[in-house]
Amino acid sequence: MNRKAQILLAAAGTAAVGIIVYKQSKTPKYGGIKLKRSVIIDKSAAELYRYWRDLTHLPALVDALDSVEVIDDQHSRWSIKTPGGMHVSWEAEITTNRENEMIGWRSVEGSTIETAGYIKFLPAPGGRGTLVRIALEYDPPAGRLGAALSAMFGRRPAAIIEEALRRFKQLQEAGEIARPENRREHTVLVS
Repeated sequence: MNRKAQILLAAAGTAAVGIIVYKQSKTPKYGGIKLKRSVIIDKSAAELYRYWRDLTHLPALVDALDSVEVIDDQHSRWSIKTPGGMHVSWEAEITTNRENEMIGWRSVEGSTIETAGYIKFLPAPGGRGTLVRIALEYDPPAGRLGAALSAMFGRRPAAIIEEALRRFKQLQEAGEIARPENRREHTVLVS
């Protein structure tokens, strides 16, 4: 092999290694569950954003969510109850906060659950209110096995997000969340 061919081969090998390293560095942090869901709500983006930005409201929308404790304007502590009855907590931070448009978040480094996502408030087609879109990615405790076990116990992750959006819509449009159990004692009113 002549000198020119050796140089070209070495350059090609270097480029291939560079591409592999670049691709691996661009691999998403969250290799677990990825979800996107949306709903149209007959309210302004400002009203919906304002409600959602107060993170302490979120346990009313998600049964599995025990609590959200606000630490400061950017950080919060989340606690959920797993199907096996365990409590899992983690800290999250707001990464994007565009008033009346979008809230983005992710768990902080070293959290029990790796999660990231956003909620967007977009004008609905035909001026019919606001399109609310949630995107979420997370690695559940015990990875995909944990997600599969959750689904077996009736807690399919996509269904949890769909139910949260349905409740959000009910609360914003009707002023309450209708619960299947004794409705009078289990409604949450908008204040």
